[in-house]
Amino acid sequence: MQEFGTVDLGTEDWLEGVATSGSVAVAVGDNAAIYRSEDGLQWTRQTVGFTNWLRGVAWGGDVFVAVGDDGLIVTSSDGMEWTPREVSDGRPVALNRVAWTGDGFVVAGDRFEDRGVVIFGNARGTSWVRQTQSGATGDLLAAAAESIGSRLVAGDFEVRLASGSSVISWSDQAGPPAGAPLATYLAAISDGREYTLGGRSGLTVTGVHSSGDPVQTDWIPYPSPPRNWLFDVVTNSAVSTNVTVRLENDTPRYDSQVATNAFYTAVGDLGTVLTSESGVTWSAVSSPTNAADRVYLAVAGGTPGMVAVGGGGLISYSPASHMEVVTTNQYLLSDGTLLEATVTNAVSTLGLLWQEVASPTNLDFLSICSGPDLLVLGGASGYLATSTDGIQWTGQISGTTRAISGLEYANGRYVAVGEEGLILTSDDAVTWTPRESGSTNWLFRIRAGNGQWIAVGRDGAILTSADTISWTPRASGITNSLNDVEFAFGRWFVAGNQGTLLHSTDGVDWTADTQLITGKSLYALASRDAQLVTVGIEGVVLRTRLAPYLKPVEMLKYPQGPDERLFIFRGELDQRFRLDRGPAVNELHRGPVLQITDPDGLLYYFDPVHEVPAAQIFVAPNVP
Repeated sequence: MQEFGTVDLGTEDWLEGVATSGSVAVAVGDNAAIYRSEDGLQWTRQTVGFTNWLRGVAWGGDVFVAVGDDGLIVTSSDGMEWTPREVSDGRPVALNRVAWTGDGFVVAGDRFEDRGVVIFGNARGTSWVRQTQSGATGDLLAAAAESIGSRLVAGDFEVRLASGSSVISWSDQAGPPAGAPLATYLAAISDGREYTLGGRSGLTVTGVHSSGDPVQTDWIPYPSPPRNWLFDVVTNSAVSTNVTVRLENDTPRYDSQVATNAFYTAVGDLGTVLTSESGVTWSAVSSPTNAADRVYLAVAGGTPGMVAVGGGGLISYSPASHMEVVTTNQYLLSDGTLLEATVTNAVSTLGLLWQEVASPTNLDFLSICSGPDLLVLGGASGYLATSTDGIQWTGQISGTTRAISGLEYANGRYVAVGEEGLILTSDDAVTWTPRESGSTNWLFRIRAGNGQWIAVGRDGAILTSADTISWTPRASGITNSLNDVEFAFGRWFVAGNQGTLLHSTDGVDWTADTQLITGKSLYALASRDAQLVTVGIEGVVLRTRLAPYLKPVEMLKYPQGPDERLFIFRGELDQRFRLDRGPAVNELHRGPVLQITDPDGLLYYFDPVHEVPAAQIFVAPNVP
């Protein structure tokens, strides 16, 4: 595969689709944008006689077809001159995608009068007819064709297959038992044998025919993490024992180590609990049955264990306990006999085993924090409660009816924030004092670090304080809601709606990250070591490295002869380095940039260079 490069078209219009005839490429998008290129590098915007935004384009039958808002369909043989086309029984709705079927075109559009719009066109793109028997009731956002007699449209909880040529039969391909997962699909493609659908949060599904009948299609999702919304994430650590056995003169020797493992825990919708040691690979954990149809909104860890809280008074508890794991290994002694050695390890279940806790109220719980031997939770209508064990909870008087959505403990003080700029402080989590915030914005979270407290909230609100009594508003430069704040590795970080990410060295002057990696709202932040993690809508998890890698990678194996091509490197997760080589140190040639993506820190690299000379020097310097 060739490397891709960026071509600047000098426009701020979004481009929604691209197609090629083999000699000409056409890209379409907002504000009736149509760009044409014969080499993929030089693009020219075409002058057209309409202003509709365009959402899709396809090539087939010697013609380009573009579709867009208000039911627009236009065709062109060369990508320069475009002709609007009429649709029989057409509707003025957004048409989102178009695909070539082998003998015509299929168009997918938004819902109109309780039906997702589907349109078939002939091979020349001159005749278009709306189809009314698809059965789709949601917006249709993708279209594809496997063959002349097999066409597919997909969208909001919709996957519909049209089979046949002269007589069209429609079938619903979404839902159990073997249908595509009920989700929103944004893209569809076919290689002529099977369909592949792409949806939100990286959902990818392939349709495989289980018989000669194309209607009998089994939809197989690619492995992917849960897509439930995540509302909070924290770091914690657990202590376990690790006993190993080694033979010394046919005598077993037992070595015992106490290991402290740090990990992330994220919680969210439908009782979702995820854990990860690396921030890369996340595992779903079973939550109590009463959480299955409810939402966790906050999680915290304290001396007795971890507590997750949420809607309708939901409380779940994970004790800081251990499980004994017994293993038996066999060893072959020098006299040929077998020796069995049994070891017992204590494995922490913190964050892995959760139990239901009787709740003192049915009010929504929005926040929780841990102090010295004490857990404090807050919720709707100013509800506050404390617990020393995570199981028995005592209600406290907050003095307010406003919702409490953020709690933090540091330096001997508890601080609560919430609705309409609410700020409360307490030295014991029992007696609470209101403080003047100077803001009417809902404050969602508060964190302490580097000698100051920072609260964030609606409409880009940021407040700072050195003593939790006097608060100063700070300019964030944005109006999106800010949902969480974290102090990590000497800097402040904020996450918010629509992928908003801010950072600051002092909490006063804030800079927005302009190259957003996602447009999904982010609700929580957590950090450990030099890594920052944020979570949010549809199970999105982002991570970033906050400090450079000071230690170079280890080269555990490298080619030492013309027939060897395997490298093995060991380093840190996400570490990037360059593999340089040459006959001497002063004659090194720059090589490819590699990155360690394995959480265990190993990278196996098969050298594409054939017949490596026996006398070679390999160097692997770090790169940003």
